[in-house]
Amino acid sequence: MPILRTLRHLALGLTLIAAAAALLLFSDRERRSEAGPRKVVRVALVQHASTPALDEGVRGLIQGLAEQGFRDGEAITLSTYNAQGDLATGNAIARQVTTGEFDLVLTTSTPSMQAVANANRDGRVTHVFTLVADPFGAGVGLDRDHPLKHPPHMVGHGSFLPVADGFTLAKQALPSLSRVGVAWNPAESNSEAFTLRAREACRQLGLTLLEANVDSSAAVTEAVQSLVARGAQALWVGGDNTMMSTIGSAIATARTSRIPVFTIMPGAPDRGTLFDIGLDFHELGRIGGLLAGRVLRGEDPATIPIRDVQDEVPRRMVVNTVALAGLRDPWQIPDAAMAGATVVVDATGTHERAARPGALARKWRVDLIEYNQVQDVEEAEEGVKAGFRESGLVEGRDYTITVRNAQGDMATVSTLVDAALSERADMLVTFSTPTLQAALQRARHVPIVFTYVSSPHAAGAGRSDTDHLPNVTGVYMAPAYGDMIALIRRVMPSVKSLGTLFVPAEVNSVFNRDLLQAACRKAGLTLIDVPANTSSDVPDASLALAARRPDAICQIPGNLTAAAFPTVQQAASRARLPIFAFQTSQAHGGAVVTVARDYADAGRQSAALAVRVMRGERPADMPFQAVGKTRLVVNPSAARRIGITIPPDLVAKADEVVGPR
Repeated sequence: MPILRTLRHLALGLTLIAAAAALLLFSDRERRSEAGPRKVVRVALVQHASTPALDEGVRGLIQGLAEQGFRDGEAITLSTYNAQGDLATGNAIARQVTTGEFDLVLTTSTPSMQAVANANRDGRVTHVFTLVADPFGAGVGLDRDHPLKHPPHMVGHGSFLPVADGFTLAKQALPSLSRVGVAWNPAESNSEAFTLRAREACRQLGLTLLEANVDSSAAVTEAVQSLVARGAQALWVGGDNTMMSTIGSAIATARTSRIPVFTIMPGAPDRGTLFDIGLDFHELGRIGGLLAGRVLRGEDPATIPIRDVQDEVPRRMVVNTVALAGLRDPWQIPDAAMAGATVVVDATGTHERAARPGALARKWRVDLIEYNQVQDVEEAEEGVKAGFRESGLVEGRDYTITVRNAQGDMATVSTLVDAALSERADMLVTFSTPTLQAALQRARHVPIVFTYVSSPHAAGAGRSDTDHLPNVTGVYMAPAYGDMIALIRRVMPSVKSLGTLFVPAEVNSVFNRDLLQAACRKAGLTLIDVPANTSSDVPDASLALAARRPDAICQIPGNLTAAAFPTVQQAASRARLPIFAFQTSQAHGGAVVTVARDYADAGRQSAALAVRVMRGERPADMPFQAVGKTRLVVNPSAARRIGITIPPDLVAKADEVVGPR
C-alpha cells in the first residue's frame, strides 16, 4: 500500500507540473505569436585574394545585398573568408563553408567559385558566384549553350573582360609595337581563357604574344625579366589572380626595363600601369549581390539562367600619363583615348571623369542619417531626394540612397553611422545636430553633408562658414527669432514675457535658447526657460513652465521638444497659453503661429552641395550655407480656443492656414 500511495503522489505531481507548463505556454502564447522564432540566415563570403578590383567587387556585392534588404547583423550574419591567393587555403576554406553551417555561400573570382563548387557537389549549401570571367569554362558542370543547365544549388553571373580593347589601344599608342609579353598561371582557368582571347587579338593586330608561365607570386619577377629578354615592348596583365596579387612587382620590373604595363583590371590609378581597360567591378559585385538577394528571398536557383553581364556594366578606363616618362619607345596616348578615359592621372594628380554624358564616374552610395521621425524631417528628406533627382543624376545609375532613422533614440544614432560606414557608404547626409555630431566623430574620411541643423558651428563642424572640417559641408537654418517676436507683438501687443523648454544635453537646444534670450533682451522681453533632459522630464517641465505664467510660449526647435510637442501643447492649453513655434508640424499640433525655415527647400539646397561633391569638388572648399527662406503657418482655430485673434492681414499673407479661418 505505501508503494501505491507513493506512485499516486508521483503521478499527481507529474500531472500538476504538466498543467503548470501548459498554463505558462498558454499565457505566453500571445508574446510568442507576436515575436516568433526568427531564423538568422547565415551567409559565407569567400574571396580568393585581396586585390583592388576584387575588394571593390566585394564592396559592391555587400551593397547589392543591402539593397535587397540583407544587411549584416540584421537580416543576415555575414562571415568572410580570404585565401590570400593560396589555392590550398582556398580549398580548405571551401570544405569548411560547405559542411552545412551556412545557408548560402557567396564566392568572388574563378578559383573561389571552383573550390566551393567542387566541395559542394552534393549540394549541401546554396552557392552564388560572381566576379567570374568565364564560368562555363571552369569545369563545374555548366553548359554554355544551355544557360539553365547547371547544378540546381548553384547560380551566378559571368563577366568576360574586354581583352581586345587593350591591345588595340596599345597599338594606337605605339604604331611600331610588334611584341607584347604576358605572364600567366596555367592552373587558373580564367587566366587561360583571357590568354586565349589575347592570342586572337594579337593575331588580328599583327602582334606577337610572348608568353611565360608562373605558378606562384614568387615567380613573377623572373617571368617578366624573361619576357623582356625575349624582346617584349610592353607587358600585358590579364585577369590572372597570381599576377594581380603581385602587380606591384611586375610593374617595378617592367619599369626597370623601361617598358609599359597595361591591364584589363583597373586598380589604384597611380600604381604605375600606363592604362587599364576593364569593367566597373563595384557594379559587377552589386549585380551579384542583387542576384544573391533574389535567392535569399526564396527564388529557386535552378530556375535562374547563368549569363554574361559584361554588357550591363560600365567600362572603366584609367590612363596614367605620368607612366610615359622614361619609356624606351615613343609611346603616346591618343587624344580620343584621353577623352574617353574615366580616370586620368597626370602631373597634377588623379582626376575622375564621368563615363557617360551627365553620369558620374562611379556610383555613389549615399546614406541619410536621421534622429527622429517627425514631419519636418520627412519634408527635409523629400527635399534632399528631390534635389538629387533635379540635379540630372539618375538613381540606380549614379547613386543609391539608404535611409536610417534612430526613432529618437540617441544611443542608436552612433550605431546607424557605424552601420553606414561598415557597408561602405560614400557619403553621409545628416539630419539634426546629434546625427551630425555622431558623423563628425566616426566618419573622418567620408564626405558629410548636413541639413536640418540650427548651428553647425555649435555642433563642432567648424569655426565659421568657411573655416571648417575638410570633409564637411551643408546647409543650416537658424530660426528667425527677430521676425517671430515682431509677429508675437502683432498678435499680442501687450506681451511682456515668453517661455520655452530647452534641453541642456543638446548643444543645438542651448544654442537656440541663447539666441532667443538675446532677441528677447533686445526687444525688452523677459524669457522664462525651463530645462528638460529626457522625454520623461517633458510633462513636469511643461507644467512648471505654465505655472510660471509667461504671456506666451515661444518654443525653440529641438529634437526632444519636437517629438514631445503634444505634451507641451497639452500643458499650454490647460493654462490657456498660446504657443508660437518654429516647426511647421507644430502649427498642425496646436501652435498659434509658426515661422519655420523651409525644410524641403533646405533639403534641396543640401542635395545640390552633395552633388557638387559627387562631381569632384572638395567639401573643404565649399562654405556652409544658411537658409533664408521661411514659411508662415497660422492656426486661427487654436488661437480662438484660448481667446486670441490672429490679425486678418497676417492670415491673408500666411503660406498655410491650418483649419477654418
